[in-house]
Amino acid sequence: MGTPTLDLAVGATSATLDTGLKQLHAGHRDLLRGDRDEIVSGVRYSLGWDLREPPRVSLGAPDPARWDKTWKQAGVSALPSSGVVQLVMPNLWLRWAPEGGTPRELSCSVAVPARLLALDGALRVELLGVWMETPPANGDDRTVLKRVLVPRILKLGGDLLKGLRLPAQQLLGQSVDLTPVLVDVTDRYLVVATGSQPDPASVSAVDWPTGKEVFCLVGPALVKRLVGAAAQQEASKGDPVVDVKESLPGVAEATLKAYFRGLKDLRVDAQDPTRLTAGVDIAWKGGVTLFPIAPDGGCALVEATQNM
Repeated sequence: MGTPTLDLAVGATSATLDTGLKQLHAGHRDLLRGDRDEIVSGVRYSLGWDLREPPRVSLGAPDPARWDKTWKQAGVSALPSSGVVQLVMPNLWLRWAPEGGTPRELSCSVAVPARLLALDGALRVELLGVWMETPPANGDDRTVLKRVLVPRILKLGGDLLKGLRLPAQQLLGQSVDLTPVLVDVTDRYLVVATGSQPDPASVSAVDWPTGKEVFCLVGPALVKRLVGAAAQQEASKGDPVVDVKESLPGVAEATLKAYFRGLKDLRVDAQDPTRLTAGVDIAWKGGVTLFPIAPDGGCALVEATQNM
């Protein structure tokens, strides 16, 4: 079983992802609530929902008992074997009322299981269903939730999970395309990686680091590109890396400057990308200025040699 060839892999624990969702909940509450009217079986309903507590991410699939009670997305019957996470909404408030009827409210924990995968160069979110801790007992109310509010919850969950991606970055004057080719969900990390398309069967062979809330692994190809870009950026400044001036009073002044022009034959160790070898292209510039000898006074050094 081979190991995928990856340029960059970023892994984050659920606690780290939850921190981002807390910030979203605190700063963008309007994105997490809604009100609308909808016609169901010829009856107009007013609907509302609000995430009263920050959502969180649970890595891994729901247990079989919870999956059995999940209202599944059309066409979904079994859980995927990999890449499953759950977006948990600890306190989702729902309100619905038929036109002219008595409003009903419900607050409970809701979970949206989803499969994350990299497909065609993009992070795809496949929503699998909605689980409610305490669904309404009334059959008509359950119909309203399934047909109207559940699709809204699924869309909301999908929009939040789509934010778990690696956007393109400008690094050292280089536009680094971070197109995902691999999503891996372990019991500790959600990992999004870029690079050449890996063999899907080799995902389980990757040993991600442990003991960190967030990790970032950079492959040899990207290291070489970034180091080369950094070297070129430094060379373009045109500043001397050596600037020496020495004087022999009354006789001469010598100057020496060295300019960094770049790296030659840059190589990165395929097994350890922190080990690099390269030749350094240095341009040297030097000069010596002899001080003129005064016609009348002469030079003490010359006079001394003439008297020998």
